[in-house]
Amino acid sequence: MPYRSLLAAALGALALAGCGSENDKLIPPDRADELSALVAEARQASDAGECDAARRAVGDAERKLAGLPRKTDKRLKQNLRDWMEYLDRRIAKECEAPQPEETATPEPTETATPEPTETATPEPTETATPEPTETANPDMGGEGSVEEPPVTGGVSPGES
Repeated sequence: MPYRSLLAAALGALALAGCGSENDKLIPPDRADELSALVAEARQASDAGECDAARRAVGDAERKLAGLPRKTDKRLKQNLRDWMEYLDRRIAKECEAPQPEETATPEPTETATPEPTETATPEPTETATPEPTETANPDMGGEGSVEEPPVTGGVSPGES
């Protein structure tokens, strides 16, 4: 949370306020410890996004502050009251800020597999196979006999 340093300062102010156990105008150490614990509780709740718990802790701290002995310094009490009010406003402001929405992961849905449809297989049609025709060999004077080339073992005649 952005006001973490502010809460730390409030805790420090409360701790210092209880240091003067000999001075009746300062906060008694046991009460300063209680106030410090409530401010820390508010910070932890606020950090965890638990706005109601943070507000309750600040409210409890304000009530403890109001119950301090009369002889406690008025300026000190007012200073601490101002801190508590400021913390309460900050928590309220943080809690009003829009929280990022969680994106839900869609659940898988079952999709029906389409049933296969029967398709008629076309009947083969008969195609007439053409009869081979004899081609006249120009070297033989147009006669239809086929002459085989001489066997040369893969070498063209006249290359040996």
